Amino acid sequence: MTPTGAPDERDDEDEPSGRWRVERAGGLLPPGLRKRIGRSGGSTRLGPLPLALFRVRGRTLDYRLLPIRDELTPAGDGTWLGRGLLFGREFCRFRLVPDDR
Repeated sequence: MTPTGAPDERDDEDEPSGRWRVERAGGLLPPGLRKRIGRSGGSTRLGPLPLALFRVRGRTLDYRLLPIRDELTPAGDGTWLGRGLLFGREFCRFRLVPDDR
């Protein structure tokens, strides 16, 4: 339900919640990254270790204490396409794939 009481017709692709494996598509990204995304926040991890925490604002992940932002777009196949911005300039592209672990 929405705040007005109307049915919420969003599908799963409206929000990138869940556990994701990060596949590098270009730029600077180390191998083995994963993301855990909740409704209001989450973390980027290297294996089991959290590297950075972020706030979720729609389809944008704003990192705490870092000048980094990820912008996400649904790919239409259950994955998400993303680009990482450092001080507003793109430094990487990636795909989020559901993590079965």
